[in-house]
Amino acid sequence: MTKLKFEEVTKQEYKNCSFSTGFVKNHPVDTMYLKLERPPEKPTVIVLRPDEMAAIAWVTSGTLWSHEMTELDKKDA
Repeated sequence: MTKLKFEEVTKQEYKNCSFSTGFVKNHPVDTMYLKLERPPEKPTVIVLRPDEMAAIAWVTSGTLWSHEMTELDKKDA
């Protein structure tokens, strides 16, 4: 089997963790990845198809939107 190559496209770093995404080369089906890093733990890398990556973006955006709506409701109360 050919060794997978990870090509980073985006990365968001924080003081204690980082999140990155990119493309996976030499894989027959899955073409993207999501990497979660929080030392001293080992990084978590999830290899995804484009529709699966879109699903993660959709559900996380929905959670963020719900959080903001809750915060607005608290301010109005």
